[in-house]
Amino acid sequence: MRVDIVLSTHAHFDHDAVERPKGLMVLERLVGQFKLGDIEITGLADKHKCEPAPANKRDSASADLHEETCPPNNVMAFDNAIELIDTGGLRIAIWGDNRATPDPFLDHYLKNVDVLILPVESVLTRAEVDAIVGKYDPKTVIPAHYYVAGLTTDVAGLESADGWVNYQEKVHHADVRRLDNAVLTLSAAEVKGAHHRVYYFGNHFAEK
Repeated sequence: MRVDIVLSTHAHFDHDAVERPKGLMVLERLVGQFKLGDIEITGLADKHKCEPAPANKRDSASADLHEETCPPNNVMAFDNAIELIDTGGLRIAIWGDNRATPDPFLDHYLKNVDVLILPVESVLTRAEVDAIVGKYDPKTVIPAHYYVAGLTTDVAGLESADGWVNYQEKVHHADVRRLDNAVLTLSAAEVKGAHHRVYYFGNHFAEK
């Protein structure tokens, strides 16, 4: 698939295939600002969600990796970037695998975005997602980084997002739009007035 820009929030084995799209450029773990035509991308530096290794417990993520994954002394692989994309009158935030509570300095960048792409179930808990959505109040939410039948490898250890989507619909009475293919075209006019609307790709994914 030919694309103008490939974005990566962090370099981990299960979602770092930046060479797969035929990208004109690759912005990997971008921090700072980048402009191209009518697109402006702002990379916000923060930290990957982590599990500290208590002295009396050796089965956490840090212990498994034999490296410190939590700040302030985390290994570089757990430095994460939240990517903000401004284009076509839309402000889109890609959370990556960022921790549930970013540095407060980032709050004013993240509030009231039009589209918030969040890693549900497998990275963030439902309570954490609820807190993020409540705090930053996005018009729409797109679940990401979940198990997709026919695409995700078992070693990735991801969960389906079906449970989270059903929870949003039944508990929060969210406006859930279940998509019937892997393409979503949004405009500022379409999302105007939306409040925590969910767009869900399900098991659809783009193929070459």
